[in-house]
Amino acid sequence: MLKSIQWKLVMLYLLVILVAMQVIGFYFIQKVNAHFLNSFQEKITGQVQVLTDVLPPYLAQTGEKKDQQGDLTYLAESFANVAGAEINIVNANSVLVATSGNMAFLHQKSVQSEVTRALLGATVETIKEDPKSGQRYLYLALPVKQGNQTLGVVYCSATLSSVYQTIRDITVIFYTGTALALLLTAVLIIFLSRTITNPIVEITKKAAAMARGDFDQEVEVRGDDEIGQLAVMFNTLRHRLRHALTENEQEKEKIEAILQTMSDGVIAVDAAHRILLVNPAAAKLLGTDETEGLLDRPIETMMILQDDDESLSLVASTHEFTLESSSGRILHAYSTPFRGDTEEERGAVIVLRDITDQEREDRARRDFVANVSHEIRTPLTTVKSYIEALEDGAIESPDHAKRFLSVISGETDRMVRLVTDLLQLSRLDAQRESWAIAPHSLRDLVQKASFRFTMQLQRQKVALSFEVPNNLVVNVDPDKLDQVFDNLISNAIKYTPEDGRISITAARVSGKHVLVQITDTGVGIPKSDLPQIFDRFYRVDKARSRQAGGTGLGLSIARGIIEKHGGQIRIDSEEGQGTAVSFTLPVATGGA
Repeated sequence: MLKSIQWKLVMLYLLVILVAMQVIGFYFIQKVNAHFLNSFQEKITGQVQVLTDVLPPYLAQTGEKKDQQGDLTYLAESFANVAGAEINIVNANSVLVATSGNMAFLHQKSVQSEVTRALLGATVETIKEDPKSGQRYLYLALPVKQGNQTLGVVYCSATLSSVYQTIRDITVIFYTGTALALLLTAVLIIFLSRTITNPIVEITKKAAAMARGDFDQEVEVRGDDEIGQLAVMFNTLRHRLRHALTENEQEKEKIEAILQTMSDGVIAVDAAHRILLVNPAAAKLLGTDETEGLLDRPIETMMILQDDDESLSLVASTHEFTLESSSGRILHAYSTPFRGDTEEERGAVIVLRDITDQEREDRARRDFVANVSHEIRTPLTTVKSYIEALEDGAIESPDHAKRFLSVISGETDRMVRLVTDLLQLSRLDAQRESWAIAPHSLRDLVQKASFRFTMQLQRQKVALSFEVPNNLVVNVDPDKLDQVFDNLISNAIKYTPEDGRISITAARVSGKHVLVQITDTGVGIPKSDLPQIFDRFYRVDKARSRQAGGTGLGLSIARGIIEKHGGQIRIDSEEGQGTAVSFTLPVATGGA
């Protein structure tokens, strides 16, 4: 019932009236209460004041005479009858000399605090509640004075029950009238609210019919007020909505005809990336001729996103990216989001174009650039470290300066060789790479590679040690093997925390091969990542790999070089316990 606008109006007006009446009633009752209490107090005070004016001659007489006692008692009872209260007359010694109440207390000393204060010359007036009966009483004590001398006190106590009863009667009358007024007002409001709600109810019913698809509804206009204007606007809206729906149907038919004849693929998806619409060209690119079978399927089941952002949201903004279909075709996609009234109604339109051949060429170029970036970074770091050392003062020492410049010169030459070798990376896969394989001391190669990382190890606070016998001679290309050491030692430094250790060991394991092992105490590699660790561009921790400068090609290049030497490489690791990289190299003919 409270969902109806009519009852909401009724409740609203009744609440307003009720609040107003409550405010008025509170103010009225407070004023009535104050008025009756003040009137009663003024009446009692007036009577007691007259008595205090009469008593001085009686209380000034010394001794107690029988006539005096009788006069005082007469005065107390007379004024008590007029005031409707109990009158007690106390002399200057706090002794009760006359009372209109219980005569048993006559000639006893009064101990009331009001009497004591009044004997000091003060007028005392207070209201107290009797804890036994719950009745409230007015207590009044006025001093009887002759000049500046206090001769005694008139102590009066009067019940307030009649006053509060009168106030309660008035309150009942007031709230009864209020309830009758609210009842009559409610009836009137219900009658008047129907003149407002009935037209609104009619418009609501017509709108509900339109929501169900019936656009033949029309509201009767009953006046020129706001409700009448609403009815006019409703009828206008109905005509315009019907016209708009007709135009939408025509536009839909045009779009469907265009989509059927387009050579590019077009797909529409919702906010959850489920396919809403697909044209025949898109279905063909996805490896099927049935467009109906693709509807309501997640687009990820038909395409593999090649974008770096794995959490790509097509409905968030415009994107241009590459996709791989389930049939293996590489597609260029351009997505544009469309908005809806709710989050569920949002979506995106994706236009697809087959760029498989072009992407293969671009991927080869990207691989080449990535290799160059990764392989040239380590020599540049070494050169920069020694230049900084020279700038920091090592240049003042001829021995150090000559040594550092020699290293810089060697690293520069090595960068030239690396660039030359990386330009031949494509020839490596095509079996056209040239190799300068010759016998070399493995210890010299390891020592040379380790020395290049001296500055970096100091900055990272990582210790590096190696144990390689002097008599181990391997048949290798030294520059290619330098690349392997550079990649593996660099990775070990990157993923080993401060105060960690890196060790390089080598031993002859057979008559033809030497086993080299590089072990660190770093963060390790999860077991789930080990099978793909040598794949190109594969990174265990993508965010950290980028921050550390890795491209995901180092281990792949190292494996290629080792395998070209006729050896094998493997990685054993446990997350949080460190990593051990082992590879074999051919022993030089005649080597120890």
